[in-house]
Amino acid sequence: MRLLIDTGPFMALHNKRDKQHSDAVESFDKIRDGKTSYRKLYTSDYVLDEAVTGCRRRTRNHELSVALGTLILSSESMLILRVDENTFLEAWELYKSRREIPLSLTDCTSAILARKQGITDMYSYDSDFEALGFRVLGHL
Repeated sequence: MRLLIDTGPFMALHNKRDKQHSDAVESFDKIRDGKTSYRKLYTSDYVLDEAVTGCRRRTRNHELSVALGTLILSSESMLILRVDENTFLEAWELYKSRREIPLSLTDCTSAILARKQGITDMYSYDSDFEALGFRVLGHL
């Protein structure tokens, strides 16, 4: 099974003040130890950018944000999907067309990338992905 990891869990993992911190630690421990049914893990370059930037802004700690980026970039179990021009344009159209769903443009790129990879499950604290047909898991 395939799983796309959204920004929220990454940021919660590195921010002890985040209300989802304990969940993120437990969930990423399960990922590390191979104790989930997901064998293929994905995220994206846009999620990486959003997570690293958000971590620095929320914690005001540059070193912590670098550690988060390094963790994601060096992960052997996670594939970082890249947003190319076509994916961006599709995401932009999705963003413009779904006014009723408060998704960010980064969320829309994640949705398009997930669809292209046949991914139906997302580890996210953002239930708005459900409106696009994804199964959202707030805990692994």
